[in-house]
Amino acid sequence: MGSELLTTLVELGFESAKAERALKATDNRSVDAALDWLEKYGDNLPPEPEEKEGANAGQSTIEEKKPEVEATGASSSPKLNKPNMAKGLKCTECDKFFKNNALASYHSEKSGHINFDEVEYEAKPLTEEEKQERLDKLREQLKERQIAKKKLEAQESKANEAIRRKGGKDMVNIKEELKKKEMEKEIAQRKKDKLEDELAKARARAAIAEDKQERARKAASEKAKRTGIPPPPEPEKVVRAPMKKRTSGEAGSGSTKEYSEGRFQLRLPNPEGSVVVISLEAHKSLVDLAHALADHPEFNHFLDRPASSLRFSTTYPRKIFSHDEMLKSIKDLGLLPSVALAVSYT
Repeated sequence: MGSELLTTLVELGFESAKAERALKATDNRSVDAALDWLEKYGDNLPPEPEEKEGANAGQSTIEEKKPEVEATGASSSPKLNKPNMAKGLKCTECDKFFKNNALASYHSEKSGHINFDEVEYEAKPLTEEEKQERLDKLREQLKERQIAKKKLEAQESKANEAIRRKGGKDMVNIKEELKKKEMEKEIAQRKKDKLEDELAKARARAAIAEDKQERARKAASEKAKRTGIPPPPEPEKVVRAPMKKRTSGEAGSGSTKEYSEGRFQLRLPNPEGSVVVISLEAHKSLVDLAHALADHPEFNHFLDRPASSLRFSTTYPRKIFSHDEMLKSIKDLGLLPSVALAVSYT
């Protein structure tokens, strides 16, 4: 491969020594690399590193062989006039001659011939026009390769930039989604904490009121014992809502019909006694009903009161639902399929 590159450079008009230096400096990569190196340095070639030991040995060898060269000077002079010979390949099957391995390989692929011999041939020097034409052709090929390389690098750079931007955009979207979920989770936790706090305050107020009623009842009872006047009647106690009664058909069949949702007629605590109808799934609680009522458009004039302060009760039989019952499902409370409830505040 190196001899073929050297022959090409010599045919292009470069001195053999310069061509060898260029190929050596570029590790025999290609004619293009050697041409770039020669264009870079021109006639100002960088000095070669000297090998002292090799130089001394070479000098002594030359001195030793001086007599022999002088003695054989006459016989060696004809070699200086020997024509410029080069090596090529000859197909022994069809006697065709090829200047390099590439042409021989192409011939072998096309014809199927596999037998070649290495032969020498007289390398005719190229004319100045041929040298210039070949040099221009090589430079044009080099230019095309450089343009193609720059185009490929630009495409790769553009693709890498697109990948980088897409990755950055995806990361931003992921961060925004995580941030949104965290905010939603925080808001839900705040609502839950607020509701639990309001329910705890409501339980405390109910306990205080119950204790106050109990103390008043005891005082009235003691007063009645002292004066002989019978005590006033006991206040109505809070009782559980009755379970849903079976219809005659259900009683006859011995099975209870399952309902998936309940329908509530809620009488609001306003002078007009407005009624709001809300449907709720069977597994939801009265707390969910309170929130649904607070979000109802006909309930907007009560927005200054939190949903946790709402309480529900039945008219007959009289039933005020406690805090624990507010947390139970409407199915467990027996409020399916429909019921009328009065709305009040704690």
